[in-house]
Parts: sequence; C-alpha cells; structure tokens
Amino acid sequence: MGSQAFAIEGSSYTSAFHDPSGAEESVSERVAALTREIEEMKRIQAREIEEMRKAQNEMQAELQSYRAGKQRKKDQQEQPSADSEDTDDD
Repeated sequence: MGSQAFAIEGSSYTSAFHDPSGAEESVSERVAALTREIEEMKRIQAREIEEMRKAQNEMQAELQSYRAGKQRKKDQQEQPSADSEDTDDD
C-alpha cells in the first residue's frame, strides 16, 4: 500500500507540470509572479538602503558640524583671556 500511495503521489505531482489542462501554465505563471515579487522586494530594499545611507550621511555631517562648533567655542574660550589682556593695555 505504501508504494501505491507513493506512486499516486508521484504521478499527481508529475502531472502538475505536464497536465495539458493548464496546470503547467499556472506553475509558470506562479513562478513568474514570485520572480516579479522578488525583484520588487530587491528594488524596495535598494531604495531603503539608499535612504538609510542618506540619513547616515546627514547625521555624520551634523555631528561634524557640532564637533566643529564645539571646538570653535573651546578655542574662543581660550583666546579671550589673551584678548582681554590686550584690551586692558589699550
């Protein structure tokens, strides 16, 4: 019985690919639909990656700007002591 069940399953599985009633076409259509879906997912993923890279670049630019501003403030805080001595002489 086990071999008969296997033979029935095997023949029905094979007929899905060679059935003249259109099952083969539906498999091809399904494969094509899945392929399109995968391609769309790849496009979406690529677009999201690009958006993340842009956001990362913007954040890095903001961080560099912040650090530069912080360094300027630090430099200015160190310089007024020398400038205040010069203004006292005037």
